[in-house]
Amino acid sequence: MPVEFPDIHFAVYNSTYVYNVEAQDTLVPPKTCQGSSCPKEEVNGFTLFGDFTSLQLRYSPAPNVQLYGGIFFAIPFGGEDTVDLARPIFTIDYQPFDGVNFIAGTLQSRHLFLDAVFDDLVYFVRPVEQGFQLLIDSRYYQQDLFINWQQQNTRVTNERFDVGYVGKLKFGPLRLNTQIHLDHLGGEIPFPDTRPIVTRNNTAWALGPALVFSPSAYLRWLSWWRVVGASFTFLGTRDDPDTRPPELTTEGHAHELRGWVEMFGTRLEAARWKGDNFVTSLGDRFYGVLEMTEVSIATLVPLAAKVYLELGGVLRFIDSNSNSDPVSVGYAAVHWNMDFDLGPLFRRGS
Repeated sequence: MPVEFPDIHFAVYNSTYVYNVEAQDTLVPPKTCQGSSCPKEEVNGFTLFGDFTSLQLRYSPAPNVQLYGGIFFAIPFGGEDTVDLARPIFTIDYQPFDGVNFIAGTLQSRHLFLDAVFDDLVYFVRPVEQGFQLLIDSRYYQQDLFINWQQQNTRVTNERFDVGYVGKLKFGPLRLNTQIHLDHLGGEIPFPDTRPIVTRNNTAWALGPALVFSPSAYLRWLSWWRVVGASFTFLGTRDDPDTRPPELTTEGHAHELRGWVEMFGTRLEAARWKGDNFVTSLGDRFYGVLEMTEVSIATLVPLAAKVYLELGGVLRFIDSNSNSDPVSVGYAAVHWNMDFDLGPLFRRGS
């Protein structure tokens, strides 16, 4: 009988990052509002510097089922704690069809939201999400639907979870993008407690068309020019800081015109934003301003096999900013991983 090796792997994933925001006395709305009276807050710069390390075992009991187990470490540089966060990893990834993945347990957390709806900074401060996720990647449709259960309801803390959907319909060069995100905090207390029962909900959504062309698909000598595109997006928010007094509810809206180009592995973007009372709990706070112009750059550079350098930067020129300096965001990360086949250690047959 031929020797059979079970599909068991041990993997190490590591990211060392720095995320820096430069801002001074920039006035933006708070992350939750109080009805019509919503005083602005000053936002200043900050820097995050640290390391994420994930140790995982992966086992495939069937061709369409992957089981993951391990541990995740978040290590802040310059902090008092050597390890700021340690979380178990357990994931079941079931693929009923090609391009469709149902995930239970630890989620794939880098969701492709617009920053106004869900800030990419969340990935650095909340790198581990746990719940359920449905991913679809097909010729005409892409989807990321998830629920992340962040905090249990106990005597000390209220429950907190968020639900998100990112969808994209594709018809040739035309795209229709839909995004919605709900952040929920509060709920009933299941045992006697002296705290008042407060339920807070914050919802942000985005909808709009986009046109995307690939020049290299028509002219081979333009292989360095991967994509050129433009989008127009309508956005809205609804903030309920306490659902019982409805007069505290705040609704906002915005629209954004964005264009981008990808050349030589680098993505360049420019956008114009106009909003009114746009209040979001997990979106980028700078989108709470009335008007701004944004330019950005992002690239991923392969350094070696399974080693990549990620670089990016954003400049935001806020019309109402009291000083002339733009708000700047810069980030850099080195990602590497190693994978070891443990199958020969558990051979079947002889």
